[in-house]
Amino acid sequence: MIRYLTIEELKVFFDSIDNYHHKLMFEIIYELGCRVGEFVRVQVKHVNFSRSAIFFPAQNTKTKYARTSYLPRGLTNEIKSMLQQRGLMTKRDDRTKNAEAYLFHHGKRWNKPYSENRIRQIFQRYVSRAGLQQVYGKDICGRSLRMFTVHSLRHSHVMHYVVDRGVALPIVQKQVGHRSLKTTSVYLSPSTEKIGMAYRLARQQADAEMGAPQSRTTHVVQ
Repeated sequence: MIRYLTIEELKVFFDSIDNYHHKLMFEIIYELGCRVGEFVRVQVKHVNFSRSAIFFPAQNTKTKYARTSYLPRGLTNEIKSMLQQRGLMTKRDDRTKNAEAYLFHHGKRWNKPYSENRIRQIFQRYVSRAGLQQVYGKDICGRSLRMFTVHSLRHSHVMHYVVDRGVALPIVQKQVGHRSLKTTSVYLSPSTEKIGMAYRLARQQADAEMGAPQSRTTHVVQ
């Protein structure tokens, strides 16, 4: 089961976030389609501002293959503003002052990134606040299994760009760092939303062809 947020649910999720830096973090994770373990290791030196791209060194990826992923220009500008506010980039010529600093870190401790678990906890806070979280079962230890995790943002990226926006599979494969095209193609399976929409349209067409349904009289056998 691919646990992803629909485009409408994603908007509700982002609207529920009242912390600027938290919102920026999750917007970046979504647009990069990256894994949380890759995200927390991004440093200032990995950001290519002229190309609006993030470089993931091989040692920072799950697959151990380096890649470059792209961001919308607006998010890159948000990163610039954040670094300037933190004194990590000059305002006059956009020169970075500390290339080794982690992009997101604890307060002024630029050399200590967020932990993966901390990102997961923050995500759960907002997805629950948005009223989107669901529990679909228990694991063998009796712990609740949640429908959405921060990894759902990665799933959402692939579903939205491949299925809803029609971006070619090989392009999305490179963006998110799948080893093979076969992995990315799994997302082409019809989603529950697409199945429901197809049946609703088919039902409407059938009703139109047959005319409005007539009332039925129930006969009771004595």
